[in-house]
Amino acid sequence: MTPMPGAFDWLAVGDLGLEQTAGGVDRILGGTAGRLAAHGAALGARTALVAKVGDDEAGRRAQEMLRRLKVDVRWVQRTATARTTLFHDDTASPEAWRVDRGADAALRLDEVPTPTAAAARLVVVSGYSLSVEPARAAALGTLLSARSRQGRAALFLQADRLWRSNARMTRRVLEPAIAGAFTVALGLPDLAVLFGAGVEPRAALRQLAALGPRLIYLAGEGGDVWLQEGARVHLSRATGGHEPRDRYAGPAAFWAELARGTPARKAVAAALRYAQGIRRPGAPR
Repeated sequence: MTPMPGAFDWLAVGDLGLEQTAGGVDRILGGTAGRLAAHGAALGARTALVAKVGDDEAGRRAQEMLRRLKVDVRWVQRTATARTTLFHDDTASPEAWRVDRGADAALRLDEVPTPTAAAARLVVVSGYSLSVEPARAAALGTLLSARSRQGRAALFLQADRLWRSNARMTRRVLEPAIAGAFTVALGLPDLAVLFGAGVEPRAALRQLAALGPRLIYLAGEGGDVWLQEGARVHLSRATGGHEPRDRYAGPAAFWAELARGTPARKAVAAALRYAQGIRRPGAPR
């Protein structure tokens, strides 16, 4: 795979806020787009983020965290009409995940810069943003725009957290988004939401690939990764012996390698090493 042209390696689009970890002791950088952008920058990718935060201390803190990592935040807007989104996560109990929605849900498609204004090798889109309008239109429009101009878009799916209770809405919203993506990242819990409990990974990956994405990164058990590449499925085993501490780390490293032109299977190997090396959520090494 040859490197894709662009002023940025990545343009990440979607949600940004702070995440409150289990017990409410600490607040780290939150939001799928925000965390992916942070990992991308830590991996050396030239990364910009498109998002909205409130005109408050939480928004300023989130932007400062990104600046320290050298993420370009010129397209992160502050608004006085909503507070910065706060995510509540508990890695030991994923079903306890919840969110206090804020400014990021109000991102509009006309606020996403055009490819001319923000040329990027890869556009990285947050699946969380598909959960509510107008951010849904911004995320879906970004994916479809990239596909229509033969660009490359990456989608981080979050069906397990957002669509578990609404199967009909899952198909209606997620299938067009998946079809617009060049590459999709998801986990085994997402497959259960999309295809039902007990679905076999290879069969599910084939169904997803039939929608259009060229590369699918599936986080398996124990940190293993399934890769659907065209008509082929590869399973890469993790050597760290534990689940990655940050669910965003592996996909971010995979996409950072793709933007450099690394072949997909070698990109998975790099992603496995990076994900196993992350010490705690929200802390790119």
